[in-house]
Amino acid sequence: MLKFSGFVNLLTEGGNIKVKTSDGNEVSAAPFKIKDRGKQTNDIHTALKSIHDSYHQATGAHLFGRNAKALETGSAFAGSTKHLMNGHIPDHEFKKHKSMVGDVDAQIPMEHKDALAKHLKAGDRHGPYTVVGVKKHGTETSAVMRHDNGEHHQFDFEGTHYSGNEPHKNENFLHSADWNDAKAGISGAHHKILLNTVGLGKHKFSITHGLRSRTDETDPGTKDPKEISKKLFGNHADHDSIHSFQGVTHLIKNHIQPSQHQEIYNKFKEGVDRLKKDNSSALNHLRKHLNISDSIKESVEETHHTSVIPMVGFSPISHMGHAQDLGGALKKLPGTKHVGISKKTDVFDSTERKNIMNRQWGNVGHKTHIVSGAGETIRHAYDSLPTHGKKVLHILLGGDRQEMAKGLKSSLESNNIKEMEGRKFDEIHVHAPEDSNRNHGMSGTKMRQAAADGNEEEFHKHVGPMFNKKESNGIMNKVKGGIESKQIKLKR
Repeated sequence: MLKFSGFVNLLTEGGNIKVKTSDGNEVSAAPFKIKDRGKQTNDIHTALKSIHDSYHQATGAHLFGRNAKALETGSAFAGSTKHLMNGHIPDHEFKKHKSMVGDVDAQIPMEHKDALAKHLKAGDRHGPYTVVGVKKHGTETSAVMRHDNGEHHQFDFEGTHYSGNEPHKNENFLHSADWNDAKAGISGAHHKILLNTVGLGKHKFSITHGLRSRTDETDPGTKDPKEISKKLFGNHADHDSIHSFQGVTHLIKNHIQPSQHQEIYNKFKEGVDRLKKDNSSALNHLRKHLNISDSIKESVEETHHTSVIPMVGFSPISHMGHAQDLGGALKKLPGTKHVGISKKTDVFDSTERKNIMNRQWGNVGHKTHIVSGAGETIRHAYDSLPTHGKKVLHILLGGDRQEMAKGLKSSLESNNIKEMEGRKFDEIHVHAPEDSNRNHGMSGTKMRQAAADGNEEEFHKHVGPMFNKKESNGIMNKVKGGIESKQIKLKR
């Protein structure tokens, strides 16, 4: 998943690349200072049309749709560039609210971004611009271009999904900025970060994937603005309001419980603090319309707990001993509860392991995450807590893994877990199940041996009574097949 700091970087990375010239000097781009907007927009359009035509001549492909349709309609432009190039916004109004624009943001078909990076070469002329250098980063190809007046400007070509010779309407939404927001001093980045915040512990938003579940890593998500609005605010919300920051604030006010408004504000403020821009207008708008304060003194004194089993692999699946030991112990621990399931695969994929374990464990009150490492689970747990107050982490691992738990605690305290991105808990406690001797008599070794022997009764005891005999035998045969094919080791 895209980390939040990475999400912020994607939203704000314009105008920040440097390229080397043929004489070895480094050159970076400067913002467009709005002087003669009509001439500037004409020069930009001419340069992009020239790039489109030269790319078509070289490859036969259409960079901005057939006959450069996306350039002609303006649908190729994203963010503040869309406002700059919008002839319906009067020059005097634009200059009043936007004295400069960081770079040119243009959307091209995803399948052409790598080829475009090779096509653009230093020294090439496109209208009044000359290519100085090109750099690929993320989903973008960026070019530093020197205007005939000596100024260096950055052109960002973002790879997106095209439909009918123009960027798909969903892509326009993901990369949009509302002009009424801009006039109020609120950016497109503020809008997207607020969408990421509104979902709290349930949903997350990114400009690459749209809205997805924050807890189910298999959720493909949706990029459709109406569907995003439905998921966040319900079927009866004014879905047109999803397109702007001020509109989303209106939706929060009318469709999100007031008890959650302060938490949304606090999380939003934490997110925008990473932006290198003035956030005061966005924060003031939220405070005014949601009737909340910048801080609540009494909330700072609250203590918030979260409990985690950082990552389990199982061998190859969970058994009822795990449910008794780990599940029973987790249920007794305080706060939100999170379990990480390893992404490793043999004959069972991680989702199958997750489904089996959740049926065995029953109502523990936990959220299960499919992860590559323990740090991901702990970050999920951290993000589930309110931004204010004291944060306490409880780590639960089996009795034979207490040294691992202590090492994880030490790494967290010394800020050596990369997924935490500098965030720290105020307290960390390590726990073990009460039955560290496994008096229940179940183990992964016994479960695998039962499968190898075809001992249906013993295997059913391990997999649990919540599975009927047919289901248990189906799982057992899968384990048996894995052992016979050497995908699963009988003895570990």
